[in-house]
Amino acid sequence: MKNRINNNKGFTLIELVMVIVILGILAAVAIPKFVDLQGDARKSVAKGVTGALRGTITMLHARKLITPASTYAIGSVVANVDVSGVTLGTAAGVITATINSSLYNWTYTDNNGTDTGINAATVSEATGF
Repeated sequence: MKNRINNNKGFTLIELVMVIVILGILAAVAIPKFVDLQGDARKSVAKGVTGALRGTITMLHARKLITPASTYAIGSVVANVDVSGVTLGTAAGVITATINSSLYNWTYTDNNGTDTGINAATVSEATGF
């Protein structure tokens, strides 16, 4: 009996089952939070492209105000925007991009680069989420 008491090294079955139950609960809570990370990443990229498009429109409009002979339209906006890893296209006032097999669209409202003052062209938030 004395040898048996001194050799109690290790975990009991109940302790091991409790650890497995706790790990299962943690996994059940954590896994749903990480399931749609790709979708969130695509949305973030689309929001980044929206910001890049708006920044490019602002830059081109400022250039138009400084140099009245310059104009800009949807094609020059897409040509001047700096987005790496995303290919942009245009069709009938819509800017399109495929981000990781998901299609996103932006509606471009053109002023043909002819307005002066604060009336620059605009681009909508991305659709396709």
